[in-house]
Amino acid sequence: MNINILGFNIFAKGGTSRSNINLIKSFLKQGYTVNYFNNLDFDQDAITRLFIHENIDNENLNIYKFRDIKLLSKCDVLIITREDLFHYAKDVKAINKSTKVIGEIHGPMEYIDDSIDLCLEAIDGVRVSTEGIKQRFICKYNYKSVFNKYVNAEHIKINKEPINTKRNLLIKARFEDGIKDISYVIKLVNYIIKNTERDDIQLYIVGYGPSEALYKNLVNYYNLQDNIHINEKEPLNYIYISSSPYETLGYSILETLARGNRALIYPGNDDVLKEVYDKYYGIQFLEKNLSRDSKLLLSMLNNKYSKENRLTDVEVLNTEFLDSEYSNQYLKQFKKASQNKRPLVPTKYKKRVRLQPKNKIEKLDSGRVLYKDLKEKPFLSKVLKNNIFFEGFKKYYNNRKERLSKKILDNIEPKESNVFIESFHGNNFSGDPKYIALSIQKNYPQKNIFVSSANSLVDIEIRNYGFKPIRFGTEEYKNKFRQCKYVFMNSNSWDKVYKHTDQVFVQTWHGFPLKKMVNDLGDEKERKDQLKQFRPRMKKWDYLLTSSKMNTMLLESAFNLKDNENLQILDYGAPRNEYLLNQVTKEERKKLQRKYLFTTNEDKKYILFCPTWRKKERENLTSIDLVKLLEYLPKEYEIIVKLHPNEGMLRSKYN
Repeated sequence: MNINILGFNIFAKGGTSRSNINLIKSFLKQGYTVNYFNNLDFDQDAITRLFIHENIDNENLNIYKFRDIKLLSKCDVLIITREDLFHYAKDVKAINKSTKVIGEIHGPMEYIDDSIDLCLEAIDGVRVSTEGIKQRFICKYNYKSVFNKYVNAEHIKINKEPINTKRNLLIKARFEDGIKDISYVIKLVNYIIKNTERDDIQLYIVGYGPSEALYKNLVNYYNLQDNIHINEKEPLNYIYISSSPYETLGYSILETLARGNRALIYPGNDDVLKEVYDKYYGIQFLEKNLSRDSKLLLSMLNNKYSKENRLTDVEVLNTEFLDSEYSNQYLKQFKKASQNKRPLVPTKYKKRVRLQPKNKIEKLDSGRVLYKDLKEKPFLSKVLKNNIFFEGFKKYYNNRKERLSKKILDNIEPKESNVFIESFHGNNFSGDPKYIALSIQKNYPQKNIFVSSANSLVDIEIRNYGFKPIRFGTEEYKNKFRQCKYVFMNSNSWDKVYKHTDQVFVQTWHGFPLKKMVNDLGDEKERKDQLKQFRPRMKKWDYLLTSSKMNTMLLESAFNLKDNENLQILDYGAPRNEYLLNQVTKEERKKLQRKYLFTTNEDKKYILFCPTWRKKERENLTSIDLVKLLEYLPKEYEIIVKLHPNEGMLRSKYN
């Protein structure tokens, strides 16, 4: 039997690569011919390293760059191991309808992009990790040819002896905080050190990815340089920690348990890891509550993993994960599941299949890259580096891209179920938009709430409330913004997202207009300039929420609101004030102290200093020496400096 496997990149680190390698080995052991097709380019050295490292140099194994649909179709069974490659099943079926196609779902269902066509009509069966995921997949896609089977884990070696530690913690994961939430574990360690006598805890974080700078900044911010170590030599004895909101298995968790170490893991918002690991003594579960999680972690450090419990876990591991007949069982389960397959609608094969189609913006960007390359050529550099030529090309590129972007956005219809929250263009998540979002979450739990974010720190705050952060200014931002029917904001919307006729813009503004703004400015030139820019943005508003009649009067004057005939002013009060009025309790005070100051103290008193923004750049907020001021105040007093979003760069001066 010939088995073809299509994957994204087997040469990269990660769980899917490990799964593909193990799957190949399992089929080879049973005497099958395996052809693996890699979607990304690679060189011969990559194959050599893979063969040596994994010991899979086998005459029945071929590895190809994926370029030929016909070659991919020449097999008895095709296994596609990434959801955004499922669409090739249609072309394969059009060429060779006898090929059986299996689609593997490696990531959590919550991360499957709903805009992707999974082409399930061309897939004969889908493999998922657990029974729970299987049932959710069947329910969501109305597709019954699904079987649940863990990925092959033949690479693990099970140690019968338990391993204990009194202080070491380990995380091995990609540094992508939106998916791994490693920042929570850093905060947990900080909480333990600041609120208990355990200042000897050592957390080792091993990995790579875009959030590395964030983790280093958090370590410095919390002054945990002696306790948290990033990409240093990992210990042999440790408790592994995983705080990912979603996982389907977690190879690192499994490898930890097999070795004899214990793990403290978040069960997942979907409880998948609870389904997988609840039966093991060596696994405990995080709640994402700092107080309770700190007690649980300290309990694990203070209590040993017994030999009796370890032997029980070893028996379960052997039963669940060590299967010498994995590939045969895999095909057997697939055959049974495929009997529920819906009939395939016949399709015609297009002789010329473009494997990597580009939209017009991608083509435009390709031209930009080509321009950069060509201007370095000796015979073209003088012409292409000419300032007049460059400015002309730049103007053409920007105008063309803006027109193409608008065309794409015009095809996106806002959905009633989607809400977008814009707070200071993502510089923080606060004020009225935040409390409106929390109220929507409570009263309309079926709504999808997306929140603008300018950086990783704001991402963390947004995720803490269960919302989805969207990076301000990106293509994803434009698309998500346009997909939302309801948009709540406390400043102007970004000009480049435009407004769909079906969208509803609710403006809350920010602060209280104690200073003159826009139409009330004394400088006539400045007033005209600001009003010219402000007016078209203000005319997009459908509703303006104000805190009082006085506030309404001042905003009507400052923003010249009469120019927007369709605007409805809602004098309902400020949502953020409802929190201040209803949450004056000792418990709320402790909650805020833990969140912002990392400890609690009933005797402390605080002075809040909130300097307003001045348009001119400045190096200091005030001429007052705040440190000197503290010396004249009683010892229980502290000063909290709350900066305006436009002056966040001054934070280090007052930290």
